[in-house]
Amino acid sequence: MLSSIWTIAKNSFTEIIRQPFFALLLAMGMGLIALSPAVTMFSMVEDEKLMVDMALATIMLLGLVIAVLSVSQTISREIEAQTVGAILSKPVGRVVFVLAKFVGVSMTMFVTMYLLTLVGLITLRIGVPSTASYRMDWPALLALLVPFGGAVGLGMYCNYFYRWNFSSTAVLAAICFYTLGAGALLMVGPDWHFDILPAVFVTRHADQVALAALLVWLGVWVISAIALACSTRLNVLVNAIICVMAFFVGSISQFLFGRFADSSTLAWLAVRVAPNVHFFWVGDRLMQQFPYIPLDYVGVAALYALGYCAAMVALAAFLFQRREVI
Repeated sequence: MLSSIWTIAKNSFTEIIRQPFFALLLAMGMGLIALSPAVTMFSMVEDEKLMVDMALATIMLLGLVIAVLSVSQTISREIEAQTVGAILSKPVGRVVFVLAKFVGVSMTMFVTMYLLTLVGLITLRIGVPSTASYRMDWPALLALLVPFGGAVGLGMYCNYFYRWNFSSTAVLAAICFYTLGAGALLMVGPDWHFDILPAVFVTRHADQVALAALLVWLGVWVISAIALACSTRLNVLVNAIICVMAFFVGSISQFLFGRFADSSTLAWLAVRVAPNVHFFWVGDRLMQQFPYIPLDYVGVAALYALGYCAAMVALAAFLFQRREVI
């Protein structure tokens, strides 16, 4: 069973990153995060904190879009194209099929969040040029631009000479290049001197920003599980509408239902059924002078996301069991 899950998940992951929409949305998100200092430099106060807040919001909203499109691409389109029957005709159960698809989508979301988070941390090191005394961090700027240009250039080269898919080649190359670039920044200071963990990462609380990005990924992971359950029965448009509604209702579920949970059974049930998206957003904590995200809070959020995703995958398997496929 594990080999079947891995094979289907790997094929789903490959299929998604080969799609032009994935590379386009990913490049758009990386560009928005990289350009966030140019937007927040006019805020006059707390520009770096606003830059981080903008980067996290970009990661969450873009992750939501990619999650819905990825799930719809790998399940809804496959059902509509009547190709799912070829997979189920082999010794692969429907539960295994749904679980494998979710693993493939989760791999895609991890790659998305990993790249966007690395770009966000590199941009955080560059900072916001809001004062006349600002000095450009050239190592960080090169680590931001060179991997992107190298990934695009390698994707074009391999597509032209070897007929490799441009999107998947560029994405996989970006993972390698940005990992090397971020690793180099942990050993090189702004003045090109050798420096293990430069102080700029510490003073700008890069570890807390990384934890906040991890929580955002967990929230997007929950929405992708909801999209998985919807995609077994609904088309792409309806699936997207439901996921957007779940995102916004989950963002304010405590305000809508939480205050009535003690006096109303329906409100108590709604608080637990609706995804608590606000639980994964800690941007307000990062806006404090000394941001601190406890590790036990991250652990509780991870357990909540794991439990909610497991429930949605079980619901998806239940709905797909009764779905007629050709």
